[in-house]
Amino acid sequence: MKRHFLFFLLVAFALTMQAQRRITGALATPVTPGQQPAALSSQQHAAPARVEGLSSIQRAVGFIAGNDPDSITIKGLMVGEAGSYPVAVAIGPDILAPYVGCQVVGIRIAAAQSLGKSNTFLRTISEQGIISSSGIDKSQRLYEGWNNVFFNGDTSLEIEEDQTLLVGFEYNETEDMAASDQGGLCTVGESKSGGFLIYTDYGSGLGWYSINQLGALCIQLIVDVSNLPARALSLSYVDTGFRYKKAGDKVETYIIAANNGREDVSSYSLVCQLDDEAPVTFRYDEVLHQQGNAHQQPTLTLPADIAVGAHQLQVTLLAEDDTEPLSEDAVMTSRFYVYDKYLQRQKNYVEQYNSQDAYMASIVDPIFEEVAGQNPSMALVNVYAPGTGLSLPDADYLHELYAYTLPSFTINRSYFPGEAYIAYDVNYYAEQYAVLVPGILNDLMIQDLMQPAFATVNLQPTYHADTRELDIEVTGDLAEGATDILGTPSLTLLLTENNVKAKQVIVNTKTGRTTTDNNYLHHHVLRQFVTSPLGNPVNVNGLQYTAHHQVTLDPSWDVNQLTLIGFITRQAEAVTDDNVMEMDVTGCNSFSLADITGIHTVDGEQKEASPEYFTLDGRRVETLQSQPGIYLIRQGQNVRKISVR
Repeated sequence: MKRHFLFFLLVAFALTMQAQRRITGALATPVTPGQQPAALSSQQHAAPARVEGLSSIQRAVGFIAGNDPDSITIKGLMVGEAGSYPVAVAIGPDILAPYVGCQVVGIRIAAAQSLGKSNTFLRTISEQGIISSSGIDKSQRLYEGWNNVFFNGDTSLEIEEDQTLLVGFEYNETEDMAASDQGGLCTVGESKSGGFLIYTDYGSGLGWYSINQLGALCIQLIVDVSNLPARALSLSYVDTGFRYKKAGDKVETYIIAANNGREDVSSYSLVCQLDDEAPVTFRYDEVLHQQGNAHQQPTLTLPADIAVGAHQLQVTLLAEDDTEPLSEDAVMTSRFYVYDKYLQRQKNYVEQYNSQDAYMASIVDPIFEEVAGQNPSMALVNVYAPGTGLSLPDADYLHELYAYTLPSFTINRSYFPGEAYIAYDVNYYAEQYAVLVPGILNDLMIQDLMQPAFATVNLQPTYHADTRELDIEVTGDLAEGATDILGTPSLTLLLTENNVKAKQVIVNTKTGRTTTDNNYLHHHVLRQFVTSPLGNPVNVNGLQYTAHHQVTLDPSWDVNQLTLIGFITRQAEAVTDDNVMEMDVTGCNSFSLADITGIHTVDGEQKEASPEYFTLDGRRVETLQSQPGIYLIRQGQNVRKISVR
């Protein structure tokens, strides 16, 4: 999930247009031979009905930003060396699903300048990731702007269930292009996995490389949709904003209604029903165009006497004067929680999905380490990609759920309304404007630190040096009504280690070349789950809970470099795409074992640690300042907030 800082993005975009003309090895990731990355969801599955050069039953399908299928974000990208380079996009089931059974009859390509005669191609990719050697090819001249390349005669390809298609063309870069520093490639939107592929050698042998950070190539499918239904309404998105609300709050919804049929709908309604309350209808006397979307934000007010706990908003999309939805796809629900009392958060649980094979980690890691060292509210954990040396198999599921790119991270595993993903990434900013990233991270953590918590976590570990056993007593407070919101709280305990020497692909930011550093020092490495990765239920007694766990530390770990982290979530037998937004962290704390090296000497005469004071962005202050604001007080391993008015 990328947070968009508008002013900065405008500046950054202007600079990008000037600076990022060449495709370099530093931006490329080799695709494992025989394997093809699946495409992530595009912002728009299909173009509006009227696309120049296409008939009324044809659609442009692919990576499209917004509602304009002809949009171009970056124009004139180049390899920088004369030659012929196949370029392509991988369009996956998430984009193709609405068009199963339809025929692909051509390809749309945008060129920054006339490229001469070029071969365009369409290939299927098997479930095993193998690109077929046969498919459809068409040779045609490509001119500046958008080109519609139709296949010969009755040649077409029928879209099938769960299919991924590789579509592209042979890009010919001339000596004149290389000399003038003006290429012929165009991209659109933000980078997407599979959205920009090039067949060349960027250091790991000849093969397909995925280009990062430059957007998706302006290549689309031309699809005949004559066998789609005339009217087919669906809801593609329903969001009720922040998950936790109070009685009487306004529920500001964000809803995307889609018309996947072949005909316009002259008007439509959104029927919103809270639990079993009477439904509220919002009517829109506007056209919902064929293959178009409508974005609406109806607002409801929660009853003053609504109960604490889980609630559901059901939204139904109706066409014109219909009283029943056209299909089950036109009905969607969203769950949220009502609270009355809450607790202050102690720390933010920041989980970074990392990789020893991603060069960006060597750029992002030092920034996260700097912020973690300065901001006492940050409990940082690095979860390494499956199959790498520092990976933990028990944590592989986290990459499947959250890691849309590497590295990326979540804060309290919580979803920010309106974003595309639960996770964030700061890779572009870290590579281009590293000095701004600490501020971005601190802003994100302040945002989450201010959210209500329903449990605290107090960790009391005791270490026995002779047996390397760690006894962990956990206690905590629960907000009134917490069990109505969480059920029986689930406690997850884990251990991380600093200064772990292991390999890491790094990049020389001046030359763009990547190498492998086998003595790279990794920090906050997830070493072990003490509890189940999904947590264990705690013992609840009124508004308090307790738990006890024991673990024997691996002899290869340095106790002085270990940190114990505990957090509270809801219970679940498994976490999937269906319930992942329910599994946010409601309370977190951490404890450095260096503070009890040898033994947490059960010594009742230990002196209480002196308090330390910080601003919310992690700056230390000598004493609480008289200037109004919110400050953090760290005393030993405990962190709390205080408001100065």
